[in-house]
Amino acid sequence: MWSLVLSPGAGFAQEPENAEVLRQEINAQRSRLESLEQNIKKNKRRIIKVEKGKIEVLSELQELDRKIEEAWDRLDSVKKQWSAAELELEITRQELEKIQRKADALKEYTEERLIALREMGMVGALNMLFKAESLPDFMAREQYLKLMIRHDREKRQEYLEVISQLEQKKPVLEQKNRELARLSREVEEQTRLLEQRKEEREAFLQELEKKGRKYAEMLKELKKAKKSLQAVIDDLNNDLKFYTGPTEQELGSFAAQRGKLNPPAMGPVYPVYDRGSVSRVRGITIAVPFGSEIRAIFDGKVIYNMPLKGFGQVIIIDHGDGYMSLTAQGTKFFKKVGEEVVEGDVIGISGGGPWTTEGIYFELRHGKKQENPLDWFDSRVIVMGK
Repeated sequence: MWSLVLSPGAGFAQEPENAEVLRQEINAQRSRLESLEQNIKKNKRRIIKVEKGKIEVLSELQELDRKIEEAWDRLDSVKKQWSAAELELEITRQELEKIQRKADALKEYTEERLIALREMGMVGALNMLFKAESLPDFMAREQYLKLMIRHDREKRQEYLEVISQLEQKKPVLEQKNRELARLSREVEEQTRLLEQRKEEREAFLQELEKKGRKYAEMLKELKKAKKSLQAVIDDLNNDLKFYTGPTEQELGSFAAQRGKLNPPAMGPVYPVYDRGSVSRVRGITIAVPFGSEIRAIFDGKVIYNMPLKGFGQVIIIDHGDGYMSLTAQGTKFFKKVGEEVVEGDVIGISGGGPWTTEGIYFELRHGKKQENPLDWFDSRVIVMGK
């Protein structure tokens, strides 16, 4: 029995007037559901926007940290230069004061000596010369006076030149000192502004994180409300089906085939249990002779056809609404990926493998959940192995 035909509404109660009331309520609830879904999408967009904003702010904070570190390094360098310039200026001041004191002392000493010579007068100076006991002594005394006067003059000139150099150097150093002080203040202000900007962005990041948590909580509540509302709609649909029966579309869906399907091959069936379980069936093996036909259990599209480790040659068919069937241990599968199949199509021939020496292995899944294939097959055509 590879197909099943049911007439919609056959065998169901007479449709009363309140079926229309149920339809109106279903439509109203569906409108609410659509509104919820719109709000969910809107909230998701908000969350994405917040996450993008957080990434941008974090990137900006990293850049600010880099700039602040550079500013502190620059400020440290400027302050070191400033300290060195202040030290050089202080040393120049001290040297200037020291040379000035020496020049003043030399001037005072020279003036005192000149005053003494003047008080002695020409006679006194001549007496000092003529007290010489010999001509050489006289000449030596004369030469000493000349050298002494020249030495004083040269020494004073030397001091005056050093004082001139230091006085020229001093304003240059003072200007350099002022420039470094100004630069230091500027760098400090830049650093302060960067730190202030960082604090503002960190506060903004905290606000974004707060919004993100708020939107995430709202999304959680909206999804919860959607799930509850969908349950209400499902209940209303079930109530409506009591009067109208399933629709043609529902009769043609895979979900409506529970307990009505034929197995992919006809032979003794053996359940395969989950590891460590003696009750939960994860799949079945069907013992059939090598080369037996394998058929599609329902309409669908092939999404996989190639070997799979631990399963051998495998074909997977998508039956819609999240339902997929997996058939393994075929010697060959004829249908290509993307090809449509209908219920009863021959899709391959059987072989053997790790699950059974001669036959096939079969699984049925709904999303990530493994279904017990025995719940879906028509019990009248199933022969359980012994």
